[in-house]
Amino acid sequence: MKLFAKYNRINVLSTVIIFLIGCAAFSFLLRYVIINQIDEDLKIEKNEILTYVKTNNHLPTVVEVKDQYTTYALIKKPVNATNKVFTNKVYDKEEHEQELRRTIRFTININNDLYMVNVSKSLEGADELIQTIIIITITLILLILAATFIINRIVLKKLWQPFYSTLLITQQFNLSNNQAINFNTTTIDEFNYLNETLSNALNKAQQDYQSLKEFTENASHELQTPLAVIQSKLDILIQNEKLSEAESQSIQSAYGALQNLSKLNQSLLLLAKIENKQFSEQTDINIKQLLETKINQFSELWKSRNIILQQDISDKIIKGNFQLIEILLNNLLSNATKHNVNNGHIKISLRSNLEVSNTGISHSLDEKQLFKRFTIQEKTAINHGLGLSIVQQICIASGYNCSYIYSAPNLHTFKVTW
Repeated sequence: MKLFAKYNRINVLSTVIIFLIGCAAFSFLLRYVIINQIDEDLKIEKNEILTYVKTNNHLPTVVEVKDQYTTYALIKKPVNATNKVFTNKVYDKEEHEQELRRTIRFTININNDLYMVNVSKSLEGADELIQTIIIITITLILLILAATFIINRIVLKKLWQPFYSTLLITQQFNLSNNQAINFNTTTIDEFNYLNETLSNALNKAQQDYQSLKEFTENASHELQTPLAVIQSKLDILIQNEKLSEAESQSIQSAYGALQNLSKLNQSLLLLAKIENKQFSEQTDINIKQLLETKINQFSELWKSRNIILQQDISDKIIKGNFQLIEILLNNLLSNATKHNVNNGHIKISLRSNLEVSNTGISHSLDEKQLFKRFTIQEKTAINHGLGLSIVQQICIASGYNCSYIYSAPNLHTFKVTW
């Protein structure tokens, strides 16, 4: 759920609850005030009747007043009358229905005649007033909620726009592009602080990346000369006929390790050149001819391991750098050979896309680690974990897409979409 939607939900829910509680409290308070006022009016009416009787020695004439009712009843003996005000239901002859009234009942003695006096006021008007106020209140609540929702939707969306802008710039950031990070200045201090923090972090990461990249390039470049010197010295030692068998094997082992180190150095240099966009020249390449050439180069090695080749190759012209495409094909075929099994299969398909499949281990490889540098799915002495990383970098630099598919029985496929 988006933060905006969650905020709206909490805001609207809390507003509704507060308004409902407020509406209920207001209704009870209003009813209490109205009833209290009616009770005061009834007590005043009682005092007026008592004062009139005391002065005139007879009951006052009943005057019809809206929603007020006064009755006198001659009684023979005192009843348990109370001076307290109470609520009762009375049948209204005019409306033909029961209605609630607030009543005060008391007795009065006139010339030794005992009268019971009932003075009551209808509560229907008060209830109607309360209902009207509640309806008005609920209407206002709905209007306020609608206004709040609309305002939040418009205002919050506008307020959060700098955040989404920052997020988009961060998503598009690429360490290898060596581009400056420029976040938009906003009127909100928190977003400016966020942009400043992200800018510092990304610039620091970019500087560290560039430093590491330059170190790798310089180290790989400087290693070429001593590697060449060591290789030439080992070549001379290998040709020495006076070496014992043990010494010869040690030198051969050192020579093999030196070759792996040299390949690793060349791969690192190649990756650095690809990332620096030193292969910018683009030409039309007949991928079919280049692929057939590579197949011929690997054919003897496949025969020696009894690897059966299945190919389905059609004409295809692509746009790219010839040297990079040659390296890409060489690494894909080399990977399919290294990780194949004796008496296995290699299937090469070139139509709209290129697919290179090989038999291998009986489970899928880790796709998250597959194209990372120095990640070796099968540890072998001749594998330095850069072949597929180079393939991935060539695809990125050329605008292609490389993906991995595992299918039974034990078939591993690398697909390049031009």
